[in-house]
Amino acid sequence: MSKKKRYNFTLDMDLMMWFKHYCKENRITASAEINNQIFKLYKQNVFVQKPKNVLPTKSNWWTSVYLLDFQ
Repeated sequence: MSKKKRYNFTLDMDLMMWFKHYCKENRITASAEINNQIFKLYKQNVFVQKPKNVLPTKSNWWTSVYLLDFQ
């Protein structure tokens, strides 16, 4: 069983014409290509660690600098 759902959105007509041509030339469905591109974006962003909000103080200045540099 597939976990797919139909979505509706608007696109520029010229871009859609180009996209259909691109998919035809590369023998891939538009849905498959959109899934591939979204998954690439997902992989690029999901595994990136977000920086922690650490402000150095005089008492732990070296520790804070160390944490900011190596996280």
